[in-house]
Amino acid sequence: MPSAPAEKLIALRIRDILACGSDVSPEVMRFIDSTFSDPSAEGLADILAADTGSEGDSLLELLFSPDESVRFELEDLLATRPPPGVNEDRVVELLCRPAPSVGFRLPENRGEVAVVMTPPLARRFVYQLNLGRTIPEPLAAEIEARLSGRDRLRLRIRIRDARFDFSPFKNDFVCRLIRQLRFEDEEDWESFAFALELLAEAAPAADIRDTLAQRKLLLVRALQHGRHLREQLAASNIETLLSRGQRLSWVDEAAARQQLVYVDRICLAAFGRIPHLGSGGPQQTAAFSGLPDIDDFMRRLT
Repeated sequence: MPSAPAEKLIALRIRDILACGSDVSPEVMRFIDSTFSDPSAEGLADILAADTGSEGDSLLELLFSPDESVRFELEDLLATRPPPGVNEDRVVELLCRPAPSVGFRLPENRGEVAVVMTPPLARRFVYQLNLGRTIPEPLAAEIEARLSGRDRLRLRIRIRDARFDFSPFKNDFVCRLIRQLRFEDEEDWESFAFALELLAEAAPAADIRDTLAQRKLLLVRALQHGRHLREQLAASNIETLLSRGQRLSWVDEAAARQQLVYVDRICLAAFGRIPHLGSGGPQQTAAFSGLPDIDDFMRRLT
């Protein structure tokens, strides 16, 4: 007997998960209490049944966002029976036959509210899972060889959620990180996530080594800018600097230093060395041309 299509298996698993209900997270509960004045379960049901506009829509989207437990359970299914590809629209269609009702449990014995997952909510829920993104076989094999248990699923989810297109060169780079990073160390997890974000920001044909070296240079220069600004403020007040027409661009120095650590860890894991910013190096190919460049960089420094 042929096996059931992947879409049917996934839709059934999601329905089983939703049938067990869900505990409202502290973050969502803070939104509910601050927006709707600490409602009871009955009051919350009335709010959701009414036309509450954007606030109600935001709450429904928060309630029907797949949490970590959902992600892990579905990733275990995908890792055990990896499909060649998943039609997300088909999963949504099957999930809504009929539309499931989900019980959301409020904390501190405040009760439970049942909410129907409408097709738009189901579509948003399913698409957040990135089910249609297939993890390349070299990466999947490297994960299987390197990690087990929840760490294995956690890494698969990180890669499934990555915002770059896979290519042989990028796959090789990520495989090197999987082999060399120490995932028992949370800072190496953070370094891995940082590497995936850099791949998403880089141009498709960019050299990863150059990308890392240039990011390190930008971080060093951002720290230099922050130090220079502190020195100026020690000598003059803000009003004086502004009266001179100087734009003040603040640097999150703690974040910059942390990212420097990530860059060095990534380079050591992938290439066996860390980039040095000596004369004739990458500082000649990456520079701040002015404060607007610094402002743009600071917006991305998170």
